[in-house]
Amino acid sequence: MKKLYLEDNNVVMVSCPQCKKSREIDATPFLKKEGLVTLTFRFKCNSCDCGHRDCSGCKEGDCSNGNTNIFTLERRKFYRKKVNLSGSIIVENDKRYSILVLDLSRTGLRMKVLTPNTFQVDQNVLVEFFLDDAKETQILKQIVIRKTDKKVVDGEFLATDRYDHNDKVIGFYLMK
Repeated sequence: MKKLYLEDNNVVMVSCPQCKKSREIDATPFLKKEGLVTLTFRFKCNSCDCGHRDCSGCKEGDCSNGNTNIFTLERRKFYRKKVNLSGSIIVENDKRYSILVLDLSRTGLRMKVLTPNTFQVDQNVLVEFFLDDAKETQILKQIVIRKTDKKVVDGEFLATDRYDHNDKVIGFYLMK
């Protein structure tokens, strides 16, 4: 199943599986649903080189012409990479909580907190973790906690700047 990322103004690009011609569709109506959004798009090629005109006669999810796209709609603007990185959350009084970073993107991360904690949504904390690259690069970033269930915490980086050393390193790391 393909994953499509939202572009500006809630637009996604879909393409005919047969001829690969693309077109934009407005995804706004689908964003009202919470969680994962799975869509079936029956591509109608009006001037398609493949000669296919539409999938209206095909069974749901089984286009005999191979022209039905089934995809998940990714609300995130940036790729999220699954990782397994050790680190810490550091709070104001320099107290440290051991973490395991579960996934990472240019704008945030999800982590498992290995020790009991009292983190709150909208709390600002410092995270330190080490990439599993050749240099075991240390990343030190301020985050705001966006979601927590006491064991798994989602955080958004307070600042991202492509000229910042940490952000450059994260960007290159995500491309591997």
